[in-house]
Amino acid sequence: MKENFDNSDVRELEILEKIENNGHLTQRDLSKEVGIALGLVNHLLKKMVRKGWIKIKNIDAKKIRYLITPEGAKEKSRLLYRRVESTIHFYLEAKKVIKDKVIHLENEGIKNVSIYGVNHIAEVLYIVLKELGLKLDYVIDDDRKGDEWFGYTIIGMDEFVKFNTSILILASFNKEEIDAFRKEREKVKVVALRE
Repeated sequence: MKENFDNSDVRELEILEKIENNGHLTQRDLSKEVGIALGLVNHLLKKMVRKGWIKIKNIDAKKIRYLITPEGAKEKSRLLYRRVESTIHFYLEAKKVIKDKVIHLENEGIKNVSIYGVNHIAEVLYIVLKELGLKLDYVIDDDRKGDEWFGYTIIGMDEFVKFNTSILILASFNKEEIDAFRKEREKVKVVALRE
């Protein structure tokens, strides 16, 4: 049975990875690098010591070093495996949802589409478009204008509106973002991945 990869797993994995790369990090350093409260870092480190994942070695009166134990290395591998498994599960689910939302375009005889937004969802969308045989005309993202993405030069929305030759698919599952875009760009033919 697939276990969920939750926030505590993410934090534990990040702390183990940071310690593996630099055992001289302080709790304050770990707090900044992992992006969690200092008290939570302290709690997680104590938990990891109790579970035998890390050992604390006193270097002098003011400095300590964190060492990952063999048990900690096994736990890090297990957490990394679960993260990869969770990512693959997300990819497969996202691909199915996206395909269900855009397959009607192919059935309606639409051959050309464009993507708005460069992100992980856009990457999955790109793969689905290739599988369905739809041609990608433009990739639009005002924040990434001029950058390259899968061989396409990203353009801004104003430039796309001038051409306006294809249907625009929003690379987002965020309902508020989709609604705001539709309201702002009423004249653009938009396909949303979520209604």
